[in-house]
Amino acid sequence: MRVLDEGFKDLMAPDAIQQYFKYYFFDRTREMDYSVSSKILDRDDNLLNLLSLNDKNIGRNAADIRYLLKQSFMTAGKAFKAIDSPTQAVVVPYGPKGRELINELCSVAKEFDIKRYHSLLKRAQRFSVNVFPGDWQKLLNQNAVHEIQPGEGVYRLDERYYSPEFGLSTTPCNLMSTYLC
Repeated sequence: MRVLDEGFKDLMAPDAIQQYFKYYFFDRTREMDYSVSSKILDRDDNLLNLLSLNDKNIGRNAADIRYLLKQSFMTAGKAFKAIDSPTQAVVVPYGPKGRELINELCSVAKEFDIKRYHSLLKRAQRFSVNVFPGDWQKLLNQNAVHEIQPGEGVYRLDERYYSPEFGLSTTPCNLMSTYLC
């Protein structure tokens, strides 16, 4: 990390603040464009480009490019993680509302009403917990987590692995499961 020039007696002076931001942001622009690898995208790119010019957008061959929205908001949202944590979210049967929500998600996934499914997913955020990789693997090995809609990455926890007293468990703590999926 660079140190401000010794000539600054007041670190809150406009010149000192300007130099700080020059060092911190402008001299580090390559670090701050948030690279996105070809593992996530079909090419190497960065979030700054996806949310601004997006000159690599495949829709550039449109007849009238003036009306084309070039930004890739959904792709950028999937690629960006504010907190890089290796956890997997799972919807848990917290109380009657949690069990009901999981059953609704299962039933709408079968008929796939996209509008209703999206609304239910928003509600499911309040009934989701993040599971660390070791515990996730234990749950997978015991067939305790199930994908609600294949390929969507939304999982539900088997009711036998949830306790109203202490929450998610990696071992069965209830006798039965009553889900539709």
